Amino acid sequence: MTKLAVVDFDDTLVETAPAFREAREALFERLQEEGFSNQEARRTHFEEVEPVLLARHGMGPFRMEPSFRQTYLHLCRSHDRKPDPRVTEACGFMGRDFLGRPRVMDGSLAALENLARHVPTALFSQSAQADYQLGRIRDAGVLEVLGEDRIVVTERKTAESYRLALRHFGIEDPARATMIGNSLRSDINPALTVGSKAILVEPYEMWEYDNVPPVHEGFLRFPSFVDAVRHLTRQ
Repeated sequence: MTKLAVVDFDDTLVETAPAFREAREALFERLQEEGFSNQEARRTHFEEVEPVLLARHGMGPFRMEPSFRQTYLHLCRSHDRKPDPRVTEACGFMGRDFLGRPRVMDGSLAALENLARHVPTALFSQSAQADYQLGRIRDAGVLEVLGEDRIVVTERKTAESYRLALRHFGIEDPARATMIGNSLRSDINPALTVGSKAILVEPYEMWEYDNVPPVHEGFLRFPSFVDAVRHLTRQ
């Protein structure tokens, strides 16, 4: 029986992926105006620039400004073109402050409150800037449901950081916890690796970074967080 429900934040309780996608599409459109093909811009961004910036800046929006700048600069180098400082700045501007106020998914906060009434519940989120992420969590209204002591923000979700989060919440046996999230890489696989149960909230759009196979198929899938909570509370 589940003794702790661990819930992801981005794209489980609030919509984040659409804002990232819209910002990237604006970048690729601008780069096309500069004469670079959409295909080459995407390949450069996702395969050459993003892996380096993820390692340097971690998850979250703060890597986007340098990532957008570097995508343009990489393309200029590959075509032996001198970068235009105005274009460099325009690309960087597209990567700043694009998230805005968190877009709470329909029914997610009510479902979180319902879940917390049935089983101890905690939030496990990922960001290189913990204070910034806690601010987004607060702005989304999560702190009206869960106290700040029920929230852990880690720089990178891994099997080890997940295990440490469980211990923070008083769970020594991972099998007594259930992880609920939208990412195979960051939510489901770390939980399965240490022996937790897991529920995938099927993502409405797959980020390239998250497109990995699961450790194994021993987890549940639901189309939304509301549906996942409905299943758990019926148990």
